[in-house]
Amino acid sequence: MIPTLLVIVQEPEQTARRRAPGTAPREEPEPVVEAERPMSFLEHLEELRAAVWRCATVAVVLIAVAWFFSGRILDALILFLLRGQKALALSPTEAFSARIEVALWSGGAVALPYVVYELWRFVAPGLKKKERRFAIPWMVASAALLYLGIAFAVELLLPMIVRMLQSFATEQMEARISILSLLHFSVEMAVGCGLLFQLPLVLCLLAWFGVVSPRVLTRHWRHAVFFIALAAAIVTPGDGPSMLVLSAPLVLLYFVSLVFAWAIWRSRWKSRREPGELG
Repeated sequence: MIPTLLVIVQEPEQTARRRAPGTAPREEPEPVVEAERPMSFLEHLEELRAAVWRCATVAVVLIAVAWFFSGRILDALILFLLRGQKALALSPTEAFSARIEVALWSGGAVALPYVVYELWRFVAPGLKKKERRFAIPWMVASAALLYLGIAFAVELLLPMIVRMLQSFATEQMEARISILSLLHFSVEMAVGCGLLFQLPLVLCLLAWFGVVSPRVLTRHWRHAVFFIALAAAIVTPGDGPSMLVLSAPLVLLYFVSLVFAWAIWRSRWKSRREPGELG
């Protein structure tokens, strides 16, 4: 028994001795991993069609759900903005059209994050790992700023503007508002504020791509305040109080975003120096 074990143990050693000197041991061939085949144009088109179909399905479902709450949403908006007054339906179809628009806007606002997610799923495979890490925070920040701007318009700006505009009525004039005109005015204000609140992302993107340095943005802050006031005048009816109320948070966002722009500029463009810049 023992000699047999010795023979088994010594046999690999004898085989190694018989191998020619300087010869590398024989290695097992590694399994060949097939490279991922790039998708054709038709396959990309099919994937896009599927993504659009999923987005449309989710949007339709959410809009249908919002339809059942559209009456309550409309009543809450009227009570909040008109302070006890009732809005007017000036045509037989105006009340129905108002509820349809409320369902479309509210359901679309809820479906927006899913639409952005589907867009990200479609675009992400073509991006590099570093680009993916860059895109996700920007998308989240953009959505947060959009909803923040809408909330600011609905909660603070719209009630003040509506009350201010109604105060111009005389003794022989009754300030009554049709429901569609009130709804369109509210949507325009909310969308405008949501877009204007994207200002920090614009400034940070300019710093990220090296288009404009934060030093230039800081040096020309007076011009920035002027254009912010001009944009606020375009979104609002153009009166002084509402323009100032909208301009104040935008100016604050401008100076806060300069801090992030400086950090981004320092991390990406350390070696880049402007004329006359020290250190």
